[in-house]
Amino acid sequence: MERKEVIKLFREIVKELGLEGVRIRLVPMKRKIASFSFKTKILKVNRRVIEFLDYELVRYIILHELIHFKINDVNHGKRFFEEFGKYYTEKDARIIEIKLIQKLISARILEITPFPLQLL
Repeated sequence: MERKEVIKLFREIVKELGLEGVRIRLVPMKRKIASFSFKTKILKVNRRVIEFLDYELVRYIILHELIHFKINDVNHGKRFFEEFGKYYTEKDARIIEIKLIQKLISARILEITPFPLQLL
């Protein structure tokens, strides 16, 4: 996806989740696809990876990270999955995560560790 599309999608998800004061930055990252800073309220997304991904995968990544902020928890516990489950079924999440891994492999971005992929 192109930068402009990612930013537009980010804004849509922020609105959908009812969040305020969060920002996004597309930056090169060596080992992650994305990360969120609770301190700065900035979602960093790996620009080297995003260009290989489609709308569905980018939406999944952004939503995943912003849900951590919404529930104020970095863990993948019960609260995370309750909120995440409002958007993706367990089966759909698995399918999307497999597609994401396949994209990373086909793009030869194996040195990048996926954002803590939670294979359900």
